[in-house]
Amino acid sequence: MNPWEAFKEALFPSHVACLACGREAVLEENGLCAECSMGLERFISAPPLKGIDGFTAVYIYNDVSSAMVKRLKYAGAKYIAAPLGKAIELPEHWHIDAVVPVPLHKRRIAERGFNQSELIAKAMCRGYGLKMDTGLLIRTADTPHQTRMSGAARKRSLKNAFRASGACAGLDILLVDDVRTTGTTLCECAAALKKAGCNSVYAAAVCFAVPLNKEGYYE
Repeated sequence: MNPWEAFKEALFPSHVACLACGREAVLEENGLCAECSMGLERFISAPPLKGIDGFTAVYIYNDVSSAMVKRLKYAGAKYIAAPLGKAIELPEHWHIDAVVPVPLHKRRIAERGFNQSELIAKAMCRGYGLKMDTGLLIRTADTPHQTRMSGAARKRSLKNAFRASGACAGLDILLVDDVRTTGTTLCECAAALKKAGCNSVYAAAVCFAVPLNKEGYYE
């Protein structure tokens, strides 16, 4: 931690700030104040995705959970990634050789300064003793923001946007992302990994966005 970050931490300690609303408060075990905690919805199940051998998430994407993700991605509150990653619970029967965060294009990383999925995956890996490998999958296309795109538009935008390394051949891979909406990103990642010889691909996300209608997702 550099001196400026240490100074900010001293003035506004992250461990007493609600992960969703950012207000200082007495926090519950999920890192939220009582008001935000009441608004959380736990994930139960989701429709299967082509090429994904199993999926899990922590929360339903709503006002509270989206606030946590958006503060991490757009407000630079990187400390939020650790509790989000630690909250991911993996089924015991999943065999995982390597964890792969959904990659961002190098331009997006330069713009944002970090890949939020990588920070989440790193925290999850520490809890499970798993190995993260960011070299197994890269994003080759600088696709536009997927927010508010329809499912069909996302498919067109992300087609062949990822390339996997031959080093993933025979491996069981876990993809980690912040939010699953249409599932197109996870499907395209899985397609690239399996094309390169990956044995199986599981996926975990912090949030699952329930469709609002045929073309709209809760963004």
